[in-house]
Amino acid sequence: MAKTLCQLALDRVIAYVRGYGMEPTPAVCRQALRLVDAAMDEGSEDLMARVIDRVPDFFELPELQLPRQRPPMKRGSIGYYRHG
Repeated sequence: MAKTLCQLALDRVIAYVRGYGMEPTPAVCRQALRLVDAAMDEGSEDLMARVIDRVPDFFELPELQLPRQRPPMKRGSIGYYRHG
């Protein structure tokens, strides 16, 4: 049986907050339901985008600790300059 749009939206919200390390406790699930309900009041068009855009309004998300994206820069030479 295919999931309905509201089920898909709820799954997306739960996956989003789990990505932030939040466990889907009953309180988190109820808040996610409120979010989906509020977004559905505005219609089903672009529901997924509205739901994800509004997650920070409904949840206190912890700040993500991102790893460095590159090694530290160090001065060096790649050998283009000829001596002599």
